[in-house]
Amino acid sequence: MQIRKRGDTIIEVMIAIAIFALIAIISINLMNSGINDAQRTLEFTMARNEVDNQAEALRYIHHSYIAERQLDKKSSQFRSLWDALRAIARKPQQIEDEHTGATVEFDINKIHSCDEAYGANGMVAGYNAFVLNTRLILPDSGTSYDGNSYQTVIDDIIVGVTVNEDGGTRSVDASSRLTTTPLYPRIIYKKTSDTGLGRAINDESHSSENNNESSSLAEKQVYNRVERAEGIFIIAVGDNQDDPIRSNYFDFYIRSCWHSVGSFAPSTVSTIVRLYNPEVIE
Repeated sequence: MQIRKRGDTIIEVMIAIAIFALIAIISINLMNSGINDAQRTLEFTMARNEVDNQAEALRYIHHSYIAERQLDKKSSQFRSLWDALRAIARKPQQIEDEHTGATVEFDINKIHSCDEAYGANGMVAGYNAFVLNTRLILPDSGTSYDGNSYQTVIDDIIVGVTVNEDGGTRSVDASSRLTTTPLYPRIIYKKTSDTGLGRAINDESHSSENNNESSSLAEKQVYNRVERAEGIFIIAVGDNQDDPIRSNYFDFYIRSCWHSVGSFAPSTVSTIVRLYNPEVIE
């Protein structure tokens, strides 16, 4: 008796390959989606940390100035910082609506694209944007900075605008240290000497050496000056249209913008800090 053996037809083989390919594609997409979600979560966490740091620094300067307000002007280290923040404040811009031609207020609550925010007519240039160097805001009024007084380092603390010594007008920093980011919002610090924080660093380094620990702060190559701020900035807006520096309060819009993985629209994390002006409101 002859037994006939029948193998798979070409159609059956093609169907099997198609099913395998479909399952493989779905599995790879699910894996990529999970990796992208994890990456976006990490980026949002990093951005939120930077935004929160800036918000806390603003509140710290404001509260410290109020606490020291009754001291002699030369003895108050936070007076010059608060005066600088007041002088930076701008009134809301008026722009022409591209559809109707009517004059409308510039919407500072929305970021349509990161490049637009950093463009010639964007928020950064139009509102004298800045960031705060939180590593140089020191509570000890006796602490020196490279042998100089606290007054001389405002430009290293308020980064992005040039601060005049007379406490007058401010202008956009030509070095343009506020830029878009290729990764996520972050503030990048550059290497400085081990005397960058004066007595505070020397004491910390001495304590570490006594404990046979690492000298810390990147092996004493102290990173305490901002090289650039990528994808994060602050704009200050006063409620007084005629003279923003005499405003009852200032709204500090802390904005971040970056292009996350797997997303066409820009990712943003933002907040607003309202600080009242003790020079006007008693």
